[in-house]
Amino acid sequence: MHTLSEEAAQAPSHPKVSIGQALRPLLRNPWRNIVLRWNAKAATLSAICRFAIFLIASIKSHHAGRSGGALAEAFWGALNAGIFGTFIQSLRLAEPQWAAELLIAFAFPVMFQLGDCCFHAALGTQRFLAGMIASAVFTALSAAFSLYIMRRGTLLTGAEGRTFTSDLAALPRLVLLFVASGPLNIWRFVAQRSGFGAEGDAVS
Repeated sequence: MHTLSEEAAQAPSHPKVSIGQALRPLLRNPWRNIVLRWNAKAATLSAICRFAIFLIASIKSHHAGRSGGALAEAFWGALNAGIFGTFIQSLRLAEPQWAAELLIAFAFPVMFQLGDCCFHAALGTQRFLAGMIASAVFTALSAAFSLYIMRRGTLLTGAEGRTFTSDLAALPRLVLLFVASGPLNIWRFVAQRSGFGAEGDAVS
């Protein structure tokens, strides 16, 4: 099994760009660079996951409206995941990385959840607190995960992308690496603070 360091080393090499340089083409011509480049891969996965999560989280309510709420959640999730997927693909190599990560893992999810609440309110669908909380948690995690895997060449569209089946085949391994990256990054941080950088590097 490859380590996280090896995984990062195997990621495609591209010239770094600033956040402004990455966003400028999207904002100058949103029809061509956002709408027409809508990430159908991210949209499909989001719709499936959001429908299941919202339905399961609200299943104890025994309310007839929960299915309608789950369908609305899947539709809204797919629509926005395709758009945000395009932004994430453009920002995945942007510098500084911490600013791009903050934008993707915090700003985008907040925008999504605000829009999600307004969307459900406009449709008059029954909203369930558990379902909305689960949706918010999934939004933040999926944004971070999308950035992680897109930096490794997965779920990309256009000339940079592979087939959807190839991306799906790579997902199980990337999920495991993504989950493992949290504890390992914490270990590296603690090891460096404690003056054991060499040992921290050894377990990477």
